[in-house]
Amino acid sequence: MVVDSHVERHPVELTDNARTVLERRYLLRDPEGMVAETPEGMLARVAEAIAAAEPDPSQRARWAQRFYDEMAALRFLPNSPTLMNAGTERGTLAACFVLPVEDSLDSIMHTAYAAAMVQKYGGGTGFSLSRLRRVGAPIASTHGAACGPLSVLYHYDDVSRLVTQGGKREGANMAVLRVDHPDIRAFIHAKDDGVSAQRFNISVGVTDAFMHAVAEGARFDLRDPHSGAVTGSVDARALFEELTHSAWLTGDPGLVFLDEVNRRNPTPALGDIEATNPCGEVPLLPWEACTLGSINVARFWRAQTHDLDWTALAETVALAVRFLDDIVEANHFPLEEIANAVRGNRKIGLGVMGFADLLIAAGLAYDSEAALALARRLATEIGRAADAASIALAEERGVFPNWDRSVYADPSQHPERPRFRNATRTCIAPTGTIAIIAGASSGIEPLFSLAHYRRMGDGTLLAEVSEAFEAAVRARGCYSDGLMEALAHGARLADREDVPADLRRRFATAHEVAPEWHVRMQAAFQAHTDLAVSKTVNLPRGATPEAIGEVFTLGHELGCKGVTVYRDGSREVQVLAHEPAHEPGTREPGVDEPAAGARPPLASGLPTEPQRRHLPDERQAVTHKFRVGEQEGYVTVGLFEDGSPGEVFITMAKEGSTASGLMDAVAMMTSLSLQYGVSLEKLAAKFEHTRFEPHGLTTNPDIPVATSVLDYIFRWLRLRFATDTPRTHPAHTMSSGSTCPDCGSQLEFVEGCLLCRSCGYNRCG
Repeated sequence: MVVDSHVERHPVELTDNARTVLERRYLLRDPEGMVAETPEGMLARVAEAIAAAEPDPSQRARWAQRFYDEMAALRFLPNSPTLMNAGTERGTLAACFVLPVEDSLDSIMHTAYAAAMVQKYGGGTGFSLSRLRRVGAPIASTHGAACGPLSVLYHYDDVSRLVTQGGKREGANMAVLRVDHPDIRAFIHAKDDGVSAQRFNISVGVTDAFMHAVAEGARFDLRDPHSGAVTGSVDARALFEELTHSAWLTGDPGLVFLDEVNRRNPTPALGDIEATNPCGEVPLLPWEACTLGSINVARFWRAQTHDLDWTALAETVALAVRFLDDIVEANHFPLEEIANAVRGNRKIGLGVMGFADLLIAAGLAYDSEAALALARRLATEIGRAADAASIALAEERGVFPNWDRSVYADPSQHPERPRFRNATRTCIAPTGTIAIIAGASSGIEPLFSLAHYRRMGDGTLLAEVSEAFEAAVRARGCYSDGLMEALAHGARLADREDVPADLRRRFATAHEVAPEWHVRMQAAFQAHTDLAVSKTVNLPRGATPEAIGEVFTLGHELGCKGVTVYRDGSREVQVLAHEPAHEPGTREPGVDEPAAGARPPLASGLPTEPQRRHLPDERQAVTHKFRVGEQEGYVTVGLFEDGSPGEVFITMAKEGSTASGLMDAVAMMTSLSLQYGVSLEKLAAKFEHTRFEPHGLTTNPDIPVATSVLDYIFRWLRLRFATDTPRTHPAHTMSSGSTCPDCGSQLEFVEGCLLCRSCGYNRCG
């Protein structure tokens, strides 16, 4: 661990939210668990640890200072593992890895071990399952039958769950299966039940031939992964419709366009690329890892010239490329195979964040030709500067070891034979928590919301508003508290006629941008990016499977390397950006109510003992049968004379079992709470969205998926009995769904990841 730092620590200007995220997730702690590092100390630790990889010892202090200054100015930040682990001699500095899966028990189990080691170090993993023979195929050596790709997928999901038990959050994974694999239909539906493989993103590896067959309505051959022999055929359009329906239902699968990926493969002599990292933006060969960082492009906007400072941007790009190349050298990898593959190609991926902020500063609507033009120029200039920096590093340190087996050494593909230090230089990766630290919008995504509530540590809700939006509406004389409250509750800015039309377009949020503009923006960056682009195509709840099919088709036509979609409400862990709208006259829980546990003020000013309300000896009751996943049960509610709930009984498991005892305890505490005047709304707020098994699909169309039995029961109680919350919400608001498991705030689905902007929780699987 770096102890004595010689870096001059200029203060870092951070938002309160950024400091919260750093304290919760990044800053080092002492043996008692107390924060023992400042944000400036963290950046100094990282700068010195990475600069220690510089080959000239006499220059390390100078580079450490330059690295620190760039990060402290919030112009550039490396990916989270580097911020967390550099200088600590623990964990890895890379975010994610691709591991090989060959069709043998030895390979399957060795990869399971490798995945466990990678995730133990804090990395995510991607796998191609395309080499595995179909389920039921004969195995000559044992006279048995193959288990097939899905069994391996579920096994790796279990491995990820086991490793997670000792960590802070669930592992992130990606599984890819070729569209011509005989088990492709089963793979498409692998996550439909809302329970299986929930630590995985899944993507279908689609070929140009398949997309052409879909367009022509032709049949498409399925092939044995070993011999290549045709094992059958399918109606390509019907299979595509089946795929889009599953994506409509759950958000999975996404698509990886394998032919486009391999047209841009810098080292085809080393093999085809068959898989990606968990968010899809880094197509990798087996054993390779991601070395990523992002530039906050909004920091380079100059209002005086109404343009970017392109010279300053190029300087930051050059420094960032050097920083990332040093990470490759400084990194400690969990397995020797990974170290050899990573250092053989020295792939890095420099991306961007703050693009939506840049567009707002420039006065451009996200869904405009001018925004696309700026995206193309930005990606071009960053790519050009990154290439120049990598060539300069190669002159200083040498090319990547596999250069002579790369496309760059082939004069028929690159007549100038560029001598790069790094096989790839640019990539648009998820920025999640580092964007929060930088006070920037995520990656190249539009803003997710203009106003929302952030749940604080004591459970209260704090309203937060986009500073740029507030300044804009104040300048135009259309600011009002009512406007901000409506937006925080989920109202669409597009529907607010009290806001000028040009501002409504300029500040359109993710769900107000038409899907085709999401795809076009992704394609604009992809055309000038070495690796791929992490981007979510957000669709409204009412979008059809056909609309998702149009998104996939457009992504293929425009040269994207893959497409990820998210239809509002489609995942088990439903994403929220806003509190549900409340009826006029009701209070926002936790905002203007007394703090949790506090009594309201009394006229006399004297405390009184709570009074218990007793139910009548003969009472009406409601019994409801439920099913969550594979678990059935009953909840019975006894009613007061006025029809309000006064007691709860839960029957779920065998009498005397642990589950039965815990349900009895919850029911008893709930009953007493109701009888002592605690509102059902408050109880539901505490128990909804708790996560444990059993969980999954239900038989109740009003609550189609539950994250636990308690989640289901209290959501049903709220729907059936609560009177202070509307039972239906306007169509434009996010439906009830998941909250952050760490702090209880709402989660967003951006860049292929679940993200909590309050505390930095990030799940990309």
